[in-house]
Amino acid sequence: MSALLERNAAFITSPRGFSLFIIILLSSLGIMRAYLFPGVGGDDGEQLVFSQFFSWGYQVRNPPLVTWLLMGIQWVTGPTVFSIVALRTAILIGIYLLSLTIGLRLFEDKRLAALSAGSLLMIFYMGWNTIHGFTHTSLVTLFYLCALFLILRIRDEPSKRDLLALGLVFGFGLLAKYSFLIFGLALVFAAVLDQRLRGHLKSPWPILGFAVTLTLLVPQLQWLIEHAPAGHLITADPEYSVGDVILQKAKGILRVVPAIITFLLPLWIIWLGIFWKPVRQGSAAPSGSEPVLKLLQRVLIFLLAAAVIAILLIQSDRLRGHYLFVLIPLVPYFFLRFGHTFETIHIQRFAAVISLSGIALIGTLTGKYFTEPMVCGHCEDHIPYDEFADQLREAGFVQGTIFAYFHKDPLAGNLRVRFPNSRVVSAKHPAVIAPSKHPSGQCLIIWPVKGAREPKSATILTARNSALKLGIPFTHPSKVLTATLPPWRRVPHQLEYILLAQGDGECR
Repeated sequence: MSALLERNAAFITSPRGFSLFIIILLSSLGIMRAYLFPGVGGDDGEQLVFSQFFSWGYQVRNPPLVTWLLMGIQWVTGPTVFSIVALRTAILIGIYLLSLTIGLRLFEDKRLAALSAGSLLMIFYMGWNTIHGFTHTSLVTLFYLCALFLILRIRDEPSKRDLLALGLVFGFGLLAKYSFLIFGLALVFAAVLDQRLRGHLKSPWPILGFAVTLTLLVPQLQWLIEHAPAGHLITADPEYSVGDVILQKAKGILRVVPAIITFLLPLWIIWLGIFWKPVRQGSAAPSGSEPVLKLLQRVLIFLLAAAVIAILLIQSDRLRGHYLFVLIPLVPYFFLRFGHTFETIHIQRFAAVISLSGIALIGTLTGKYFTEPMVCGHCEDHIPYDEFADQLREAGFVQGTIFAYFHKDPLAGNLRVRFPNSRVVSAKHPAVIAPSKHPSGQCLIIWPVKGAREPKSATILTARNSALKLGIPFTHPSKVLTATLPPWRRVPHQLEYILLAQGDGECR
């Protein structure tokens, strides 16, 4: 057993070995996700809808960089499930390899770099949830790490290239997800309190780099201002008294620490299980690491303060899980602070957990495919869209415009994959309408049989109120499609639709 631990640790803790491990693991998970499951979830489905055309914005809650990148991939692959999975897989590989690179810069014991990067597999949101979605969050996390890496390089060996790149990363980070603003401010706050960094950041090069991105940021900000509802961010709900609001905010602040603890599951439990003894008996951090430790501490303190401020200002009383990806610097901080106390056996054991985490992820994804249809009330990943598409073709649909309801099934994006020559509109985003491909095409209106209350009338009402200007009555006859969920083919799933062979309004 000790020999196996030793060989595994020798492979996993080497930069080349860890890189190979993570590339093979994430590529395998991506391939399984793309080709084992017939459907994609809501976030991926939205991106497949948005990527039909270029716009400065598609939805208020997320900027458009992910969509733009996806459009670039689809220029090669077409609108496939593989395109969105490939984009996310590339982003995730970048996150782990950049984490490894940051560790190689920070730690004297280079084995700790792989342990730090591999720890991300043990954060449930990072290791599991990003396989199925969170593409915006994954992309902004990559920019979090890029900014941190550049700050560390600038501190040790400043160059015009890195300063320019830092400005570019700040701009593109904002185009990835608006939460980058909080992380960026935290990093700047921590950096200006560092004597060595403060002088370097006065350089005009970061400003020049950021200015380059303004050609994209300014039009995107204009779009956001035009489309964001008034009072979208600041709490001003007349239904609540001042006392109710104060109580709500107080509860939200008290939830911050439990939210952080929950986000880091099961990583912190594994840390305690393996490293409890050296951490408890640990000595002070090496003197050479103190400045960087203080830098990371300031980043984390600022982020904690920002969380409290956000709860006080924004219409929310809790932090959602994907907001907490900003805590990624906590992982290298842990290894920088305590890694010098770890003995070889601790490193070998944690390396073994990294390997087992990879095996567990592949096994769990396989198990999801075989077991989920037997136990879930709603299996959006298992919906047999190819069979439904064949039935629609048999019913006479060739091409045109597809208007699809979104609850509970993310139909629109999945149907775009099956009908790439048609324009697809989601009832969730009825204002996001691509240019018509076929002025004389057909109109297909489709919705899940189970999901929204009175799904037929909800779908027709949304279609009538959209820019498509449909005029069909609520009593228009419809038909039902039925197919069974793979792999066991025991659970039936149904969709209902209306097919207008000559189109209607702008739905053609």
